[in-house]
Amino acid sequence: MPRGKNPEETRQKILDVSKKLFLEKGYDNTSIQDIVNGLGGMTKGAIYQHFKSKFEIFETIIEPAETAEESLRKHKGNTGMERLQSAILDAFTDYSRMKLNYSAAVTLRSPRFIGEQFIEMFQVVIPEIKKIVEEGIADGSIETEYPEEVADVLMMNLNSWIGLHLTVFTEEQLKRKVLFTKKLFDGIGIPIFNEEIMTEAYKMFEYIKKDSK
Repeated sequence: MPRGKNPEETRQKILDVSKKLFLEKGYDNTSIQDIVNGLGGMTKGAIYQHFKSKFEIFETIIEPAETAEESLRKHKGNTGMERLQSAILDAFTDYSRMKLNYSAAVTLRSPRFIGEQFIEMFQVVIPEIKKIVEEGIADGSIETEYPEEVADVLMMNLNSWIGLHLTVFTEEQLKRKVLFTKKLFDGIGIPIFNEEIMTEAYKMFEYIKKDSK
């Protein structure tokens, strides 16, 4: 890559090439040298001027452009229940992000990454989900005395129990986990998982599994 190129353009080029390779080969199967080869003329040293490691490149690519509060606020609906369903549906239909996560199956199951995910989930995401549950309680679409616990169980099921194991589940295992989660919430009178969400969860799983073969 020519000298004097705008540093921000160079950084973005690294991200673009890396994302393409992660999607094509998988994060775990992509080396820094593969990224160098895709950049045409750039050295490893030049890459390390912008990123400390391949994992930092990956983290930058998957880092949301919005905060959890901004992301959840944009979900529309006439009730808290509808807004909650919109947020879940949005997560299940973000195929590009899901596929990128799937491409890093080995790395994302590391103790360090799982620990960081847990901290962010409890400090950032769950408080925002709790606010939506409280909106549902206020408008009558959700009946519970435990808004924080509902948010806890929902996010732990989707992010930890299902999400972190998505790469090792068979289709039958995934369907059982999602169906159990639906019955769990139906059983406490909070029918979050409607037919559209169930269908999209299975479609997302089929997409990333099929595309990874």
